[in-house]
Amino acid sequence: MVGIKRKHRRGVQRVLVHVVLFALIGLIGIGLGVAGRSLLAQKAESERLPARVKAIHENTEKLLKTALQAATDDAKAQKTIQTGFSAKKKNVKTAIEDGLNAGNDERDVIRAALETYIASVDAKLEGSDAQAAVKAEAEKKLDEIVESIAGITDGAADAITMASVKKEMSVSSTKNYAIMFYWQALLIIGAILTALAVLLLILWLKRDEEGRAALGALLEPVDYLLPFFVGVCVFTFYPMIRVAVMSFQEKYTLGKNANASFIRWGLGNYKFVLFGLEGTTNIFMRSLRNTALYVLLTVPITAALSILMAYLLNQKIRFNGVFQTAYFIPMVTTATAVGLVWRWMFNENFGLINAIITTFGGEKINWLQSGNHAVSMAVLVIYGVWSSLPFTIILLLSGLQNIDENLYTVARVDGSGAARIFFRITVPLLSPTIGLVLIINSISAFKVYTDVVVLWNGTPEGYGMETVAWYIYNNINTADGTHSLGYAAAAAMVLFLIIFVFTMVQKVIQRKWVYQ
Repeated sequence: MVGIKRKHRRGVQRVLVHVVLFALIGLIGIGLGVAGRSLLAQKAESERLPARVKAIHENTEKLLKTALQAATDDAKAQKTIQTGFSAKKKNVKTAIEDGLNAGNDERDVIRAALETYIASVDAKLEGSDAQAAVKAEAEKKLDEIVESIAGITDGAADAITMASVKKEMSVSSTKNYAIMFYWQALLIIGAILTALAVLLLILWLKRDEEGRAALGALLEPVDYLLPFFVGVCVFTFYPMIRVAVMSFQEKYTLGKNANASFIRWGLGNYKFVLFGLEGTTNIFMRSLRNTALYVLLTVPITAALSILMAYLLNQKIRFNGVFQTAYFIPMVTTATAVGLVWRWMFNENFGLINAIITTFGGEKINWLQSGNHAVSMAVLVIYGVWSSLPFTIILLLSGLQNIDENLYTVARVDGSGAARIFFRITVPLLSPTIGLVLIINSISAFKVYTDVVVLWNGTPEGYGMETVAWYIYNNINTADGTHSLGYAAAAAMVLFLIIFVFTMVQKVIQRKWVYQ
């Protein structure tokens, strides 16, 4: 009875804690969102004044100069007009800034700037034949130019929005960057958490003690799973969705201050990836062929060797632990370091593999730089099989150790030989694990990257050994006319679809032979 009361009390307390916690975090989120929006609006407003000054300064000179020079055909007079503008350029800009900062009417500021230029030009043209015509043209066009510049200035100021300012902000130099950039997300999250707090409070008020305890029990597993869900959403779902969106943004690039830009929405990225440019080699399709061949060779060879080695390691033999350690060492060794060792082993002049070949009377093979695609693929497959063996052996060994020993005992008593036991008992009972390792190794092989980079010193493209993962990285890392993040995103989505379809086909096929 005491235990039940304690459990009820914990459930009630848990609900109240959630109400307070959600309300507190929600209100903080809303407050930060409101503050971020306010700061962003202030920043946008502060940038509108320089935009107005720039628009007035540039267009007063441009429009008035054009009108005044059109009033005379005298080349000397036109040059003198240019001199009159140059003499007052700095003074006019200062006057515009002072006038707008003082809150003066924008049209009055524009008119004052124009009149300053007109007076300067008139003084320079004094005594010339063009003076009267230029002055008359200035008086005639003055009001029209004022209205034109006012319209241009308003347009320049209106272009300074919170969205445009947000796009141009720099992480390193903008104070309060986070709350200004993510103010909308903060408001949404804050509103959701506040709404949850209100909902929980309403449920808590409407229920009796038993109902409150049940509500607390319902919240308990959510508390344990919430960090996992947050991590998955932030680090898995959001990147996946973002890449999918990016794949439809043509010529997507990151410019100044890591601000993204693209030309238009469409299928251009997919078209480039799948078909390439006319008259050039389609690197993606060559990468896909290399990757597919690597998967078709590496995965079955690895599975076959792993089954055999796991079966042998599962036997009760002397120094079994030593052999297991030797096979598992690659799994705890840095892939780059191991790749460099294999690169030396494949060296034509003093590599271990060629030393073994020449010992038995064979000729040296230029494994890494021969230009022979078959030789290069053999190198990649050998290294890929070797690096995949440890993890595969561990899975298969765990599967073997879960097979009931009584089955083997009964089979031996029945007179079955080792081969018959292996193919009729071991392989069928191990088939679920074999199916698992085939799927895992296939997915891993489709994403091969480190192997080709290390073996070919970071330039697999020079030997025709590109893979899809390398193609994706190369487009991310290189920015020119034929590379972009949009191409990388499209290639990543194509690879995702291929892996998904390949995995589903494997699962369907495995239903026919995997032991249930």
